[in-house]
Amino acid sequence: MRAVHRFREHTIAPNRGPDAEPITGALECMVCGAMSPVSEDRVEPQDWALGHVREHPAHLDYREHVTLPYRVHPGNWL
Repeated sequence: MRAVHRFREHTIAPNRGPDAEPITGALECMVCGAMSPVSEDRVEPQDWALGHVREHPAHLDYREHVTLPYRVHPGNWL
């Protein structure tokens, strides 16, 4: 028996479907590595960063970590 292989086009895009995981974000202090809670809104991480800088006035730089779910969509057979 002989196998037949076919190729298929695929595209990838952010998953906006009703079953998609939520988009979440967190902020990381670039000085000490402390991390805000992961949240679906931007307010909680920003509030955390403002509180963190009040406790540590020299910690002025932060990095945002965003989790954005993606989905691959099968296309035409080639």
